[in-house]
Amino acid sequence: MEALPADRRAMIVAWAFAKLDVFAFTVGNAAIAATVLLALTLGLLIKGAPPGVPVGPHLASLAQIFPGYTVSVGGAFLGALYASALGGALGFVLASIWNFAHWLVLAVIRVRANLATYSID
Repeated sequence: MEALPADRRAMIVAWAFAKLDVFAFTVGNAAIAATVLLALTLGLLIKGAPPGVPVGPHLASLAQIFPGYTVSVGGAFLGALYASALGGALGFVLASIWNFAHWLVLAVIRVRANLATYSID
């Protein structure tokens, strides 16, 4: 196996320790969560259910978490708002943990590098 060129190795390390943009990750997660719940709810409404069977009973159980959510057109948009808030909050937490973990690893690497070059003589 060939050794990687130095610039390619540096690029791989830079990508491995890249910081996440917390705001962009939060907005992205919020948009994806809202879109997914909206699409699922509207998809169930379009598909429908046989007579006498409720539409989307499993998805309707989200009403326990999201007050006012129902499997209806209005409920789809209300659920999208709730999912957006929840997705954004989770995105913020995940991006913050990711950045803190990388900061911590880089701090340990710097300390170990400084200790390796330290000499008592």
